Amino acid sequence: MPTLNWIGKDKVVNHHQEVPYKVLELKYSFTSENGEQKQEVKSDNKIIHGDNLEALKSLLPEYEGKIKCIYIDPPYNTGNENWVYNDSVNDPRILKWLGQVVGKEDEDFSRNDKWLCMMYPRLKLLHKLLHEDGIIIIHIDENAYTLLHLLLIEVFGRTNELGTIVWDKKNPKGDAKKVSYQHESIILFAKNHLNVKDQLVRKKKNAVAILKKAEQLFSKIGKTVFPEDLAEVVKKYKLSKTILDDNKITVDLDWVNAEFKQWIRKQDFSGGETAYNAIDENGDVFQSVSMAWPNKQKAPDEYFIPLIHPVTNKPCPIPERGWRFPPKSMADLLKNNEIIFGKDEKTQPRRKYILKNNMYENISSVIRFGGSDDKFQKEIGIKLENPKPYVFANEILGYFSKENDIILDSFAGSGTTAHAVLNLNKEDSQNRKFILIEMMDYAETTTAERVKRIIQGFGETEGTGGNFNFYTLGSPIFKEDNNLNEDVGEHKIREYIYYTETKQHLEREQKEEHKYLLDTYNDTGYYFYYEKDQLTTLSLETLNIVTERAEQYLIYADHCLLDKDYMLAKNIIFKKIPRDIKRF
Repeated sequence: MPTLNWIGKDKVVNHHQEVPYKVLELKYSFTSENGEQKQEVKSDNKIIHGDNLEALKSLLPEYEGKIKCIYIDPPYNTGNENWVYNDSVNDPRILKWLGQVVGKEDEDFSRNDKWLCMMYPRLKLLHKLLHEDGIIIIHIDENAYTLLHLLLIEVFGRTNELGTIVWDKKNPKGDAKKVSYQHESIILFAKNHLNVKDQLVRKKKNAVAILKKAEQLFSKIGKTVFPEDLAEVVKKYKLSKTILDDNKITVDLDWVNAEFKQWIRKQDFSGGETAYNAIDENGDVFQSVSMAWPNKQKAPDEYFIPLIHPVTNKPCPIPERGWRFPPKSMADLLKNNEIIFGKDEKTQPRRKYILKNNMYENISSVIRFGGSDDKFQKEIGIKLENPKPYVFANEILGYFSKENDIILDSFAGSGTTAHAVLNLNKEDSQNRKFILIEMMDYAETTTAERVKRIIQGFGETEGTGGNFNFYTLGSPIFKEDNNLNEDVGEHKIREYIYYTETKQHLEREQKEEHKYLLDTYNDTGYYFYYEKDQLTTLSLETLNIVTERAEQYLIYADHCLLDKDYMLAKNIIFKKIPRDIKRF
């Protein structure tokens, strides 16, 4: 399997482990009812202002393995971007990072090397955050498609590749020096491809509209109608209504089907949808499909049993290579009235494919969308730089997200992902959540401000409702001398330690009667025997800190006076503060 090598790779392969863990500090919360306020609201919706590498690390204790959908639009590596992740690396923050982590500032890194150095550790953290049945969706153009594809194979594994969607933007680049691209690519990978099979289908876009039209027309059977064009003439020229009576029609199934086919032809539907152009005697919309054996080689002998015409009682023609289905399946199709016969036995029967039973289809590798957000930008009153059209983001996230999913965008930009999530929730009454990370200074003035207006409404557009908490990156858990940074607060320290030991988020509240207990997990009680203003010693006299029985106890303290044999007999593991606290 091919792997990528680039300048600085050896420096960034494990860099995600070396990034300091910083706590998230609440700046404010926002709700549709009360607007902005200082108190944190109970919400998984988050907007984080800060370097996305550090921010992703800060999310691990609460969200490792919990993010169902990652939807990102990273820098495209064109060399023309004007942002912090600038490919020419002229931003001082990135210069400093490259100088400290990868090499000195004056080393001649190619643009691709720098881009790969930026992306690799971020993808490693995104992989850790992704749920076992989660999907990562990444926009990219031709400049870095190959690099990103190989990078994703290395981080996620080749077997977890789900494919690439081509976004046909219906507008070729006017300044192209080579082939004029009018598309972007959207690469999809899974954490584990075996867990996402059911997520790679979508509801047929216009299926509901087709079924509604069919129902409307079918309900007219037995009723009297007048030709629409004739009715207009009579009305316009004030002609006698007896003309209408002379031309009235009593609606039957043939009339319904003729009207239905005419309506279908006028719609801008996909080929797969327009094929559903017939209505049966039960009012079901269907298309007819061949039942011929699909392979070049002849089918087994039992696939050549003839079908008997229901009127003539004579055998119908059999496809040259046999039927597509075995005898039992053919019998089931007959029983369920899902085989279409001709007027007589001379016509080869076809299968009736009923729409209401086939509302979903595989997601196509090509999506055509050429719209923009120009009108929306004018209405909302915020200048957005090169945003993805939120309607398109709606469509993508509508395919790959569902009720209660957490959707993470670590290159949030103007907040299109949150906009799409809020819209989808309003449309289908579900409860998706979003986490946005943006390091640029516009995180508050543009990203968060846009989300506020989407929630509350703007102009004549009704608000979606919702809420979020806005955070900045705070201090690291450890100081440069490797001692605990007690200024971050005891709760944050306890949360960090519990995660490093269990890979679980600390949900249990600290109470006075269980002051030092973190929680019990897998029959192990985890204790953090800590006092900010004094050293703690684990001894026979202080073992009363253990307040819940467990099979094993892991206890952090500053010192331990317990005998090793005693600890072994009582299943006690001692860890010293801060020396034995893991770094991740």
